[in-house]
Amino acid sequence: MNLLESIAPFDGYITAIAQDVLGLLGMDVKVQNPERLPKSGPLLIVSNHRSFLDPFLLTSFLNTPINFVCHRFMGNVPVLREVLQSCGGFPLSNDWYPDLLHHSTELLDRGKIIGIFPEGAAPMLNTPIPGRVCHFYRGFAHVALQAAVPNLQILPVAIRSQSEIQWPAVPLSMLQYLDPSEPLFKQDGWHPAVLYQKVSIRLGQPFSLAPYQEQYHGRQAGKVVKELTATLSQQVADLLSA
Repeated sequence: MNLLESIAPFDGYITAIAQDVLGLLGMDVKVQNPERLPKSGPLLIVSNHRSFLDPFLLTSFLNTPINFVCHRFMGNVPVLREVLQSCGGFPLSNDWYPDLLHHSTELLDRGKIIGIFPEGAAPMLNTPIPGRVCHFYRGFAHVALQAAVPNLQILPVAIRSQSEIQWPAVPLSMLQYLDPSEPLFKQDGWHPAVLYQKVSIRLGQPFSLAPYQEQYHGRQAGKVVKELTATLSQQVADLLSA
């Protein structure tokens, strides 16, 4: 079974699940500039990440199915893996980069929306103060450029927590068992859970990837990736502080 047969068989089903989950929590959510969401794909949403609720939050309040890239350890839990796939997510394997490139290209070629959190697991384990963005890894930029999907747009998004509750949820020793290759799990303590009480979703201006694709070759490739990563990181940071 290929990716498109195993994840997101019904796009409306994904949005309905997200809305049902968040409907039980009674959060106060505000979406700023919703008109900036492109009417159709292909689209890559790049966002900061501080809570396990973020994929549900974006899917529900942007009211569109989003296929989220998930951490490797989620793909090592049999039941969780199937639940994520049925909701449109795709956990990465240990051979993560070819995996991400293949799946992303396949989805974007079909005009789908992919959501990615370039900060990785770091803000989930050591939650930064609201309004601060962590270091962006460059993998998403390489994927976006190597996929070479025509008419691909990128939408920067910021999730700004204004009131939340935090509590220890999962011991890191358990996560290390599920993914021994993740260095962040090789420490004492717990994985915190963040439950938003009041939060805003701030949409930036979508932009075409075409100018970056035109320069992505030869010795310039590394420079283009660095510039694209820095641009998205700054745009998300600006949205958070606005």
